[in-house]
Amino acid sequence: MIKELVHIFFLLVVIALVALRSTGGEDIANRADLWIFVICITVTLVDAALAIAASFTRRPVLGKVVWGGAFFVLGCALWAVRALPSGGEEDVYNRMKQQWAENPYAQDDEGETLFTRAAALGKVAELQRMIQRQTPPADQLIAAGCRAVEGNHVAALEELARLGLSASSARDGVPLLHAAAQYGRCDAIRWLVMRGAAVNGRDAEGSTALIQAAQSGSVAAVRLLLELGADVKLRDGTGLRAEDYARSGEMHDLLVPPVNSGGAER
Repeated sequence: MIKELVHIFFLLVVIALVALRSTGGEDIANRADLWIFVICITVTLVDAALAIAASFTRRPVLGKVVWGGAFFVLGCALWAVRALPSGGEEDVYNRMKQQWAENPYAQDDEGETLFTRAAALGKVAELQRMIQRQTPPADQLIAAGCRAVEGNHVAALEELARLGLSASSARDGVPLLHAAAQYGRCDAIRWLVMRGAAVNGRDAEGSTALIQAAQSGSVAAVRLLLELGADVKLRDGTGLRAEDYARSGEMHDLLVPPVNSGGAER
């Protein structure tokens, strides 16, 4: 009876630690994981020792094995979950928010900040709170704009534009319009062009937004760029046109202009 009560006590402790790790910061979560693992392994080893001892006296061992196995599986599962990388941007943002809420412009191992991740998720209210606390550096503003483009979040782009983000901005030689085309983000494409981005502008490698859209396979982005005035005749640094990257018959039909009766040259 005493052993069962001890098991129940440790189980309640583990449940409390699980609750604590889900509400605390990164440091608390790491400590909680360590204690959970230590408790589970300790109980397992003690139960295993008792089970071995009981086997020599022909006493029942099933209960002890079940308890020990349950703690062991729980500990290993929680340890594995903690070690695995996050599966989503939202999860990464929430963890980062707990750790770096006071410094939203501090970079993590991936070069991202709380500010840029908020832009990627379109969290306008969060962006406004960070901006009110401290104006973002110029490089962070452009990085956030790129992430907002990738997420197709026009409202976030509007907020960043109030701080001075230009639709013609580029990050690492890639204009925001090219990034939008690469990801097939039509709302962002329209917003950028309407804000003054050059629809036929080139990136560092001589590629146009239309060529990027064709390479990405986004028919919708190709169609929109053509409506906004993209030139199908322009070539990239390798001498290829957008039509050369067409992945479907529909896209090819959009990119290849009709040949007139005089046999216009391609």
